[in-house]
Amino acid sequence: MTSTTAPTPQAPTLNNYIGLAVLTLLWGSAYAFIKHGVETISPHALIFIRIGVAAILLTAWAFFRKRTLPPLNDTRWLWFLGLGFCGNTLPFFLITWGQQSIDSSLTGILVAVMPIATVALAHFFVPGERMNLRRAAGFALGFLGVVILIGPDALRGLGGTTFLSQLAIVGAAVCYSLNAIMARLLPDTPPSVSGAGSLICAALIAAPFGIMELASLPAVPTSAWLSVFWLAVGPTAIATVILMQIARTAGPGFLANVNYLTPVAALFVGVIIGETIGGTALLALATIMAGLWLARKKAVQPG
Repeated sequence: MTSTTAPTPQAPTLNNYIGLAVLTLLWGSAYAFIKHGVETISPHALIFIRIGVAAILLTAWAFFRKRTLPPLNDTRWLWFLGLGFCGNTLPFFLITWGQQSIDSSLTGILVAVMPIATVALAHFFVPGERMNLRRAAGFALGFLGVVILIGPDALRGLGGTTFLSQLAIVGAAVCYSLNAIMARLLPDTPPSVSGAGSLICAALIAAPFGIMELASLPAVPTSAWLSVFWLAVGPTAIATVILMQIARTAGPGFLANVNYLTPVAALFVGVIIGETIGGTALLALATIMAGLWLARKKAVQPG
């Protein structure tokens, strides 16, 4: 019988760190595929296909592992609804809408408020995730590193005529924070089941507008369909299971580190394809790593 309470959080394990690294790579690669797909597939259609295919894949995976979805009168479906809305449908829409008028560099900085928002919200809702000066300073330092890495000039775009678009991106970051906290507080459920349930709910929410846009979709090149399929498999289906596992075992504060590590992953991808790292990038990398170390460092016990 499934427990109705969330499991007790534990110190991050090697598997948690591996999962965080995989999430960093999956989410770090997503923006390039979104950019390619949305050139020929409208945003609502892309979001619906991405979430819908991911829901089918995760549901099939859950049944393959002999996991069953809870009955419809189970209160966990309310949790799945909240997870699907805050973790997929709403932030996907907000980011897609916001990026129509602001560039990706400013978007990257605005999304990076997610760890700070997470640690602030977790202080009130998640046992064992109390905010203290050390943790707050670590996350603030990590955010500073992201600003240095992306480029302080991007901050010049704050406010002005695109303020509502910027607010939408910040709203998406807060949605991701709420999603991480809800994943931690969800009554004990296998990650494959909670992932499938949340994506089913997210797909149902995205369906009305998505189906309308699909009905009038022009010819789409194969490469665009492949981009959407990868978005469904990697950054959505696989990432959702890993997210659920990390949030429930190591806590939302640890999970939030991924938003600081994603720009670092982009930096190393650039090195692999032949780009050079300048002094500013190295300073940013050192700042981010110092911030993460400070946020995760255990306090020294007196005596």
